[in-house]
Amino acid sequence: MAADLTENQRKPTSIGKRLVMALPLALGWTIYTAQLTPGNLLLGFVFGIAADSATGFRGDTFRLKNPLRQLYSLLAFVLYEAKVVLLAGFDVARIILSPSLPIKPGLARVSTQDSTKSELISAISAHGITVAPGELVVDFDEDADAAIMIIHCLNLDESAPQLDADQQRRLRQILGILGYD
Repeated sequence: MAADLTENQRKPTSIGKRLVMALPLALGWTIYTAQLTPGNLLLGFVFGIAADSATGFRGDTFRLKNPLRQLYSLLAFVLYEAKVVLLAGFDVARIILSPSLPIKPGLARVSTQDSTKSELISAISAHGITVAPGELVVDFDEDADAAIMIIHCLNLDESAPQLDADQQRRLRQILGILGYD
């Protein structure tokens, strides 16, 4: 079985890379538990390292190139997504509370715009869309240039015009986080 592994799978992840990959998980844990204490952040960090080790994620698509810039990109991505979630939540509440507002649910196809067809980038992009109320990535379709996300929109007429621009911004931020800029 060991002979079947590729070179990237055999190569162990550096400790520094593993620690950096655990940081977003620690921040997520702290936000999820709503306890901003050093002990809770440390616990999240330990859980992040354990999750990283348990899944066997080697970070092949993650480059520890410029940690400060990557951390800045991560924070910018989190703040942008928080803004999107907040505004989409208000929009969905407005639609629900005003039944007279017309909605047109439907499916839209949006390219991940990632020429590498990285599953990690596709997954982060899909999560960034799905976390906001009113839009949900329901499937992927492979295309010649990049993966295509099939997105269910609560109001297709309002969502469709901005989906490509939003994905372009999201992709720039994701590439910054992963060290590809």
